[in-house]
Amino acid sequence: MTVSKIENKEELRDFIDGCTLLGVGGGGNPEEGFAALAGILEETGSIEWKDVDSLSDDSIAICTFLMGSTAPLTEEKKKKMVELGLTKKKYPLNLANAVQEWENFMGKKVDVLVPLEIGGSNMPVPMAVAKRLGKTIVDGDYAGRAIPEIFQISLMMEDVKFWPAASVDKYGNICIIKDAISNELAERIGKYLSEVAFGSTGLAGFPVTGKQLKRLLVKGSMSKAMKIGMALREVREKGVSLEEKLKEFGGKLVFEGRVVKKDWKDEEGYYQGVHTIEGTRKFIGNKAEIYFKNENHIFWVDGNSVVTSPDLIANVNPANVKPLRNEEIEVGTYMQTFALPCDPILREEKVIKRLEPRYFGFDIDYKPFN
Repeated sequence: MTVSKIENKEELRDFIDGCTLLGVGGGGNPEEGFAALAGILEETGSIEWKDVDSLSDDSIAICTFLMGSTAPLTEEKKKKMVELGLTKKKYPLNLANAVQEWENFMGKKVDVLVPLEIGGSNMPVPMAVAKRLGKTIVDGDYAGRAIPEIFQISLMMEDVKFWPAASVDKYGNICIIKDAISNELAERIGKYLSEVAFGSTGLAGFPVTGKQLKRLLVKGSMSKAMKIGMALREVREKGVSLEEKLKEFGGKLVFEGRVVKKDWKDEEGYYQGVHTIEGTRKFIGNKAEIYFKNENHIFWVDGNSVVTSPDLIANVNPANVKPLRNEEIEVGTYMQTFALPCDPILREEKVIKRLEPRYFGFDIDYKPFN
């Protein structure tokens, strides 16, 4: 079944749910994603995406995305925001402003906007921006999942540079990253700009041609998100097995249980920590742990690693069949954990070296989940 558009709010909710599951615990707030595309849907009647191969080779494509920690704001940080005057949002659609600032700086018009990753808001919000600005949406992104760092993407296959890049926060602070000595350093600059604003900033960068995009895009990820969301709805409405439905996407139930411990910290703009889960049902007597850095990256059962990035580790609330983000999970949360294989491009040497367990500081060999 080919899916290339959203025509009503039920389909939109399916799409957002699918994006959230593929966001593997991160990827932004799905309610923000729904609101962004719901307004577009009301105005236009449909939201469509194209096959990347339909683009001309000389098209200009850039990536637009939000950067920042998903950790809850402390009372101390909220007080500091008031002291600094970060109270009134001048640019509520700061991704659109970032695209326009990029065009102004470069003196070029963008043809295509590509989401960096999949997530509850990090895919749909760039799509909404594309519709607002009259840009083309293609069926894909650069990761096929959510990732914490901007260079953990398929564009690294050809060492595409992030800069020149524009950064705009919602309060009206605008910066241009004209040059950088590496993508890693550009990532740090962008992340610190988001820390200064105590939240997410909108960025636009990673310019490529249509010809490059055809080689580097993780193709079909919007259609995949839509199909997964439709499968989740079928589980809710018809009572079919979620485990069986996710098998259609290569998924497998790897744990079920209740969270008994949560350790977390907000460090250098990343929401990092470990969830500890006591098993129930067929996993009774077992204990699992999930390490997350914004998104889920390492999953252990009884001290043995079972699934790691770049493969996907997704948590779902079985009561309402809704994907769970890490900031929602707390002690007492009951959830099922599913593993899904990543897109093959993430296993390529130039990409996986930034996503395998050792990159996150764990002495674990990556073993592909199939």
